Amino acid sequence: MLGTRISAPVNPELPITPMLDMSFQLLAFFIFTFRPAPVEGQFSLANRATNPQPVFNVGAPRTEKIIVRADGSHAITNLTLREADSIEPPKDFGADVAALRKELKTRYDAAKGKPLKLTIEVDNGLLLGHVVRLLDAGVAAGFTDIAPVPLRK
Repeated sequence: MLGTRISAPVNPELPITPMLDMSFQLLAFFIFTFRPAPVEGQFSLANRATNPQPVFNVGAPRTEKIIVRADGSHAITNLTLREADSIEPPKDFGADVAALRKELKTRYDAAKGKPLKLTIEVDNGLLLGHVVRLLDAGVAAGFTDIAPVPLRK
């Protein structure tokens, strides 16, 4: 122990100014480059407990099928409607959701209380906001059993 010398503790110098400069540059970069996603809609499907539908036929429900195609901008380009398992050609609506809603209402009223199901086959590129518009159109027409599914290729 004779040759051991105890030295004073070393206090490292931390350059705070460059670290603060870099922190503010990173903060500014993330603030300026942040692009929030568009606001998505809210699912507002009718509740069967508050809106009961009379059912006279206990057989399998008839299914109406909407096929939705999207373009590169993730918007609706084509809507077709047909009864599932029907040999009739589908009815084309272009991108007109209002006309589709009118046709859905006509078909729902023509069913006269028989159970109906609505299946919406959605293209992968479609934004959720457009899917919600289609769900709202189905609910406005009177459908309570609505199932959005991915489009089968």
